[in-house]
Amino acid sequence: MGIIKRQGIKQTIVTYAGVVIGMLNVLFIYPAFLERSEIGVLSWVRETAAMLGVFVFLGSSEGIIRFFPYFKDEERKHNGYLALNMLIVAAGFTILSVGWLFFKEEILHFFSKKDEAELYLQYVPYILPFTFLIAYGNLFTMYSYNFHRIVVPSIFNEIYPKVGLPLLALGYYFDFLSFEHVFWGMLLVHALITLSNMLYVRHLGQLHFNIDLSFLKRPLLKEMANFSLYGFLGSMGSRLSSEFISIFMVGTMSTLTNSGVFYIAYLISNVIDVPRKAIAKIAAPLLAEKIKEGNWEEVQEIYQKTSLNQLIIGLGLLLAVWVSIDELFHIMPNGELYEAGKMVILILGIGRVVDMVTGVNSGIISFSKYFRWNFYFILFTAVVNIAGNFILIPRFEILGAALAVLLSLVLFNAAKCLLLYWKLRMNPFTPATFYSIFFAALFGVPISLLPGPTGWVLIDLAIKSGAFLALYGGAVLFFRLSPDINSLVENALHRFKSYIGK
Repeated sequence: MGIIKRQGIKQTIVTYAGVVIGMLNVLFIYPAFLERSEIGVLSWVRETAAMLGVFVFLGSSEGIIRFFPYFKDEERKHNGYLALNMLIVAAGFTILSVGWLFFKEEILHFFSKKDEAELYLQYVPYILPFTFLIAYGNLFTMYSYNFHRIVVPSIFNEIYPKVGLPLLALGYYFDFLSFEHVFWGMLLVHALITLSNMLYVRHLGQLHFNIDLSFLKRPLLKEMANFSLYGFLGSMGSRLSSEFISIFMVGTMSTLTNSGVFYIAYLISNVIDVPRKAIAKIAAPLLAEKIKEGNWEEVQEIYQKTSLNQLIIGLGLLLAVWVSIDELFHIMPNGELYEAGKMVILILGIGRVVDMVTGVNSGIISFSKYFRWNFYFILFTAVVNIAGNFILIPRFEILGAALAVLLSLVLFNAAKCLLLYWKLRMNPFTPATFYSIFFAALFGVPISLLPGPTGWVLIDLAIKSGAFLALYGGAVLFFRLSPDINSLVENALHRFKSYIGK
């Protein structure tokens, strides 16, 4: 856990710097300077491109990490592994582009019949270049994970868009830019992300464009092809079983205005998911190595520790937001227009906590001989999520989309946990899991029901969220529910005392 803890802490610091910037954007800039429909079309185009970006990998995305130990060879420049994956993405993008050319008229005709048709028709063509840039940006990012480097790529991926879009929004609001210029600006931001990640791989001395097809012996090639087939279907299914498909479906089945409200709620709930993303990124290559070595005891340790630490932090963040949710909307410009997303935040937040408490189950399955099961689970969950969206969005609008996400996440993670217990007798839960939930409910529920004590919105927000975090965090530390968290806090206090004593 040493590498996971060190890199996870650094990654979390970088990501939360992005979160702070992002929350300023969500709470003050986007609602003030962009219309809900404009936020909706921006998020819809980018998330649709991200979903298609999974397609263009043709199933090779998780394989970038899974098969790297087989190609790893510094002297032979890793046997052309990077260039091989670049060619795969190029092939996938070519297929997507041909599909667009064949079905362009039908796609545009579909959107021409919708409300806010002008926005759809003007910006649907931007999906393709966004897809290209997002896919190659992700490729270089994931390749750098093989060298246990997640922090610098995260700076590019987290900070660039969260600085770039608000600057573009400000320029648009003060009439320096048109809304179309905002789209071109976001394309430039993603181009910078891709270029920065590529140059960082070069900085690591790992940017090799050599191709060594002779290394692809039949057994390895067969295994990679088999994994990619399931990986392709699984990766697409993963997107279809998450909130990303809900963003797409709200924008497609409802209105861009509702999509904008849903997206703001999604961004607020996204704060909760930061630790899971940080830990999953650094844990992935370690899991691949340990599973390849057959070291299942360490895999089980990683499984339980990531589950507990993610749960404690996830519950703390969810309830710190929820106990002050009314105050949060009051400080937003035009907050009353976005208050319809209040319950969406809670439902999506619960879904994220469910995802966090089950630890790195996806990674363990993906890197083991049971990787095919991920496909079956994801396919089932995607069907549930899409069906749920089709049924619930017309009836409950954005609340229905959030419920579909929650249902799919519960079923997906329950299935993965049951598989790991059945096949490997692995269980992510410990007694501390249930103590954590108990303390979160004990302090979170009553505080959420209390009115603001002062009537001053910012002060009430600080008091209610601060009181919950102090009580919940104090209980976690006092009862030593997580040795990792206690160790982290004790080390931080020791360094602080040493610094003060100088």
